[in-house]
Amino acid sequence: MSKEHHRWKSEEMKDRLRISVSGIRGEVPGALNVEVASKFSSAFSSYLEEGKIAVCRDSRCTSPMLEMAVISSIMAAGLDCSDFGMLPTPFLQFLMRSDPFAGGISITGGHNPLSWNAIILLDTGGDYLDVSEGSEVFNIYEAGDFKKVRWKELGRTQPTIFPLELYLESLSKMVETVSIRKRGYKIVADPCNGSASAFIKDFADFFGIDLIPINDHPEKPFPHPPEPSVENAAQVEAVVKSTGADLGFLLNSDSSRLSFVDEKGEALSEEMTFPLCLLSLKDRIKKAVTTTVTTSWADWAAENIGITLSRTKVGQSSVVHTMESEGAEGGGEGSGSFSLLTFSSGYDSLLTLVLVLDCMSRKEKALSELTQPFPPLHMKKIKVDVPPERTYRVMDRLEEIYSRENPDCTDGIRVERKGVWFNIRPSLTEFVLRVTIEGKKEKEVESVEDELMDRIGQ
Repeated sequence: MSKEHHRWKSEEMKDRLRISVSGIRGEVPGALNVEVASKFSSAFSSYLEEGKIAVCRDSRCTSPMLEMAVISSIMAAGLDCSDFGMLPTPFLQFLMRSDPFAGGISITGGHNPLSWNAIILLDTGGDYLDVSEGSEVFNIYEAGDFKKVRWKELGRTQPTIFPLELYLESLSKMVETVSIRKRGYKIVADPCNGSASAFIKDFADFFGIDLIPINDHPEKPFPHPPEPSVENAAQVEAVVKSTGADLGFLLNSDSSRLSFVDEKGEALSEEMTFPLCLLSLKDRIKKAVTTTVTTSWADWAAENIGITLSRTKVGQSSVVHTMESEGAEGGGEGSGSFSLLTFSSGYDSLLTLVLVLDCMSRKEKALSELTQPFPPLHMKKIKVDVPPERTYRVMDRLEEIYSRENPDCTDGIRVERKGVWFNIRPSLTEFVLRVTIEGKKEKEVESVEDELMDRIGQ
């Protein structure tokens, strides 16, 4: 099979929703539209039955439309709504830790392309729904039996301003803020015209950062795919080099993911974000949780700081609920995501940023010096389009092929070999198989890639 990789194409996939505890996702208006948003919000409101729901959205041009459908449906069920407008999802999750909301809804496609969007459901504490909660909501959605009240009993909606000062003060308690401020770091920020755009200047002023923002106009389209990664970091790399900045960073559209560019203008893999956060928390946490597809750098970092690291399924819901059940303080994924439960249950990119700045200032090291000790590894992440009706047939066949290698089937199929491991799993957010390969030698990774593409395409 050629390196272009065989891909199944299906126009029908554009009109299909991707439904999981990570929300309902799809292209707008083919799969996700006002009617679907209304039904899904009605189902969630019916599940909650009473109370107030917090709502926010990202900067996508389709988000205000979907937000109006969401709020109307909440009111029709007789529940009240706090409308935060454009706001990063982790900000809302932070607030829901202490405010008495019955639940929350965030309208955001996160890392998905601009034509996509999603509706994400949060429980009373700001967590993503777990599998059992999600199933109940989806059953109500499928049945179409929604709570509707008389006109005299309609819920009310109130525009609400996020308490940014409270958020920043709470964030400052997680790090040595005075030390960060003394450094006066010069930082290039690329929020990708997403929901964090309106907040990063105040954040920078609070922590004494000399900010150089690019792509911070939320009324404009995304300048590049909203997925923090090496592939999307060219602008930040160029600005860091030209300005002599201490570092740069990229965010996704709802500020739940972050990747770095070091002071040399070299983009770092988003896989480095989680282990960097662990290194920053040495002597502060005892246990962390990540996923089966996160880089082996996470194991190296956990061993370096003397903590226990456990692995679970991909997704914020799985990681955070595992953290809570196992008593772990930190958790995250190789997508550039990190959560610290003493702060909130959300994947929060600004928390991630201050943790790394805190590590730099305390150790008096540049970002490249923090990453220099990382052992050499090569990783490939591949997306293979597979229609939903074929996904599990393909997975069953692959599980049979690799059964002799004692695969870990916690999430998809993970196989460990000498010097290399790989994982194949259906995506939670797109109609694709995600293939992750990591090894000590690039040739070994490429060899496994050829093998997997051939077997997936059989």
